[in-house]
Amino acid sequence: MIVVTLVVGTTGALVTSITGAGAAIRPSRPAGPASTARPASADVPAGPAAARVLKVAATGPAPLVTDAVGQRRSKHGLAAPRLSAAMLLAGQIRQAQARAYLRHAQPPAARDLTGTQRAQIRDYFCGPAAVTEMLAQLNVVLHQQAAARDLGTKPAGTDWSNAHGYPVPRVLNAHQTRNKYVAVALPWSPAPAQIGIFRMDLVSDISRGPGVPLAGNGYEVPGGPHLVGHPAGQTIMHWFDIRGYSQAGAVTDYEDSVHGAPSIGWSAAVPAYSSLPTVTMVYILGARGYVW
Repeated sequence: MIVVTLVVGTTGALVTSITGAGAAIRPSRPAGPASTARPASADVPAGPAAARVLKVAATGPAPLVTDAVGQRRSKHGLAAPRLSAAMLLAGQIRQAQARAYLRHAQPPAARDLTGTQRAQIRDYFCGPAAVTEMLAQLNVVLHQQAAARDLGTKPAGTDWSNAHGYPVPRVLNAHQTRNKYVAVALPWSPAPAQIGIFRMDLVSDISRGPGVPLAGNGYEVPGGPHLVGHPAGQTIMHWFDIRGYSQAGAVTDYEDSVHGAPSIGWSAAVPAYSSLPTVTMVYILGARGYVW
């Protein structure tokens, strides 16, 4: 976490049908392509070809997007971070897989993965802490210092993307085999369809089989929504573990490594586990995104 005091989705053009707070998730027909996304197509790889794409998408060079806040007080007007062509294709593959799963599945209205919250050991270790928490939910032990080395975490934080790829999905994929993680980028003000896509991704990942967590890359600014307990007047960049949902995905459950962190003065106000309306959550992720 870094603090300064002061399209439809980029992984595919899939839209979900949501008619109320507790409405079921239903895949629907693809919408028109967004400017940063490949159009939905019958040419989306499947089988071994899809597996090859998913294996390498997070490891190829990508445009540099850091968690350094600088002097910017607002994310107003920021576009979604530009994704590499490989990541766009990988996201389209995963969206096709989620759509196929939800076409036949009957996910529970609520589900949470095991709580694994760890206090981040340095003020800029939210990325390593989130990865450690997520891997613990996948029965893998990785300590924060080791995660920080793998992620390339610096005092400015853990990058969303850089010349080595996408650090969070890259490291998650290197340490477990249950899921092939991809990145979804969001603009500063996500569209309703993008909120629906997040909700579908959330329900799909948490409900399928033993379930897998998601990683959020929050970008909180004064005047905008913040995670529970985060100071509303501060600009905060923060990676965190998304561990579940309720009300058929209308509410998102997460854990926060700020809780108990000795180097963060306001950590006592932050619960280890919290929930927010999914619409609010997606706005917090705007101008960065999530990993699923």
